[in-house]
Amino acid sequence: MPTQGNFFGMGDMGDYMMGGGSMFLIFILLIGVLLFVFFKNNQNGSNQIFQSQNDSALEVLKRRFANSEISEDEYLAKKEALAK
Repeated sequence: MPTQGNFFGMGDMGDYMMGGGSMFLIFILLIGVLLFVFFKNNQNGSNQIFQSQNDSALEVLKRRFANSEISEDEYLAKKEALAK
């Protein structure tokens, strides 16, 4: 017969199992949230890669000139060549 204060006659173990069960649930939820955030960020990163692949040659040329990767003369020559 269980004594008063025990959980279904399990003694102190019943209290530990109840706390452990809720900690396990919190752990599982935390893992789920972390996986969701990881895949959400990964999906956004892949969209940026595809977007850069779809840029036109003129947009790439403008970006390279703006970043000082090419000179103004080179920019104008390549822009003219692209217009043909």
